[in-house]
Amino acid sequence: MRQPRVPVVSVDGKPLMPTTPKKARLFLRNGIAKPRRNKLGLFYVQMPRPVGAATQPMALALDPGGKYEGVAVASHRQVELTSQVNLPAGVPNRTETRRNLRRARRFRKCPRRPARFCNRRHNGKYWLAPTQRSKVEARLKAIRELCRIYPIQAIFVEDVRHKPNGKNDRHFSTAEVGKRLTYEELGKLAPVTLVTAKDTTGWRERFGLKKLSGPNRPEVFEAQAVDAVAILMGATGCGSGHPTFHVWTALRFVRRSIHRQNLQKGGVRARYGGTCNGGFFRKGDWVAAEKAGKVYRGWACGLPTETTKLVGVADADGKRIGRFSPRKVRLLARSTGFS
Repeated sequence: MRQPRVPVVSVDGKPLMPTTPKKARLFLRNGIAKPRRNKLGLFYVQMPRPVGAATQPMALALDPGGKYEGVAVASHRQVELTSQVNLPAGVPNRTETRRNLRRARRFRKCPRRPARFCNRRHNGKYWLAPTQRSKVEARLKAIRELCRIYPIQAIFVEDVRHKPNGKNDRHFSTAEVGKRLTYEELGKLAPVTLVTAKDTTGWRERFGLKKLSGPNRPEVFEAQAVDAVAILMGATGCGSGHPTFHVWTALRFVRRSIHRQNLQKGGVRARYGGTCNGGFFRKGDWVAAEKAGKVYRGWACGLPTETTKLVGVADADGKRIGRFSPRKVRLLARSTGFS
């Protein structure tokens, strides 16, 4: 059983064939390559001088879902990487809250934008609802980052069928519109091949892969990524290998708001929402914070304000670890939109 390999890109950023961890360490030790990390936090090496651009075929599989996405990457020999992408949640409630606050501002004597609900035009071929749009953007962002470090030449997607709701047009479902847009954008990266859920189930049973079911599944390989691996093994004939498993969650923050839902004392509107406040740190930055001699690593979730001068740090699940003094917080990487 071979171990997963390290991605390699050329001097101009073109993905090359991955190499073994041992060779990657030798490249870095001898100055032949430079260490890099992409927006998903994946480690790879970049060659500082031109090298051969010959590559072997690699494939990517996507198992779409309503809340979670299973993604896997494989070479002609084995599966190299598996992951679960947690899609944004709670978008309808946020959109409704924003709409109510915007409508309430029109009756106040304050800066506001005029009502434009009656003169909107849906430019382009499709119109996506906010919920589906956020999911499509998170899904495509993760796949594009993988295609930047792996020479993907084929993409396999499980085609999820959505039942019509009485309309005879192709726009009968926002999920169907999001699916069509996903296929269109994936086709710009590599040829897309659709597989049915029946084929995925057959391949999973054939290779003895077990999948967890239920609404509250843990973030493990058997929850969602197992189907993507079954698709790759069945469609390309590669081995299972010993792939690494990653979980990527799209970060969600409170947007800037002129007014809040609850009135403030004295009628003074405090700064609320947004990802930056003019300081050094931004929400979503990967930081290392120290308190009582212990170092914590996480993502900045709260910035210094007029009320508190501390920086809030959260873990990968969005739960706050604590608040730290800015002098005890060190920046590791800028926000990429994922944890």
